[in-house]
Amino acid sequence: MRCVQRHWRHVPFLAAAFFALLNLSCGKSGPETNEVARVDNNTLTLEMIRTQLDSGRSISQSEVHLFADRWINSELLYAEAQRQGLENSSAVQQQLEEARKQLSINALLEKEIFIDTPQSIPDDKVSSYYSAHKNEFTLTNDVVWISFAVFAERKPAVNFRSSVLQGSGWSASIENFRTGDDSSSALLTFSDSVFYTQSMLFPAELWKVAKTLGTKEVSFPVKTSAGYFVILSYGSFAKGSIPPLNYVENDIRGRIVMEKRQQRMAQFLESLRKRHIVELNLAGVPSEPDSARPPGE
Repeated sequence: MRCVQRHWRHVPFLAAAFFALLNLSCGKSGPETNEVARVDNNTLTLEMIRTQLDSGRSISQSEVHLFADRWINSELLYAEAQRQGLENSSAVQQQLEEARKQLSINALLEKEIFIDTPQSIPDDKVSSYYSAHKNEFTLTNDVVWISFAVFAERKPAVNFRSSVLQGSGWSASIENFRTGDDSSSALLTFSDSVFYTQSMLFPAELWKVAKTLGTKEVSFPVKTSAGYFVILSYGSFAKGSIPPLNYVENDIRGRIVMEKRQQRMAQFLESLRKRHIVELNLAGVPSEPDSARPPGE
């Protein structure tokens, strides 16, 4: 039997399981290197495991062992199903046909409908959508929009703040302190232009400072258990207010993509109806289920 490699997304579980058995049986003939397991004439190699796991990292022995155990069990079950003639049973053939249909539909949708991605939406489209739907994005929590830099000691944190305020700016100061030769001035970590709710910002004492900062204001070093934080605020937004575009940009891009796909799907189906004979006959079907009718009717 030819080895079949399939994309399994949206495939019913039973059909996907059957294709998994076929995929895991693709080591039958010919010499293979790094053989890990064998059941009769079927072999499992390390290369096959790497392909199935689709991992760029190294694979541990325990992962290989676990995968091999599952593969052996699948091979044994598949061999028994073949012995009992279930491979060619009408139930299996029906599931294979349904899986083939679903895989074909998925391929068609990927080609014709799922063309747009969030990243492909032009910025002006995002801005226009935001302007027309602002009231749909009302905040349900207070939000701060900040960048921060964290130092192990207070002195480099003070020096960093001075660098930002004296004209170097935030980004240039981050780069200077990140690549500095003096290990005492090196950054522990930093975060750039991120939105936080109170529950998301840690350590907790940072929230009070971030909330009180004005736009473009830089805080004095804030001592916490994680180090000395210097915070740059881009704004604070109260619950019930409209957030800036940056806060909802990803959401908007997702909405636009979905709308474009829905529109393209409707147009595509309409064009297909014109190319085929489509009939729908509901004359023999009750307008409502009998169980929904009152007794005696």
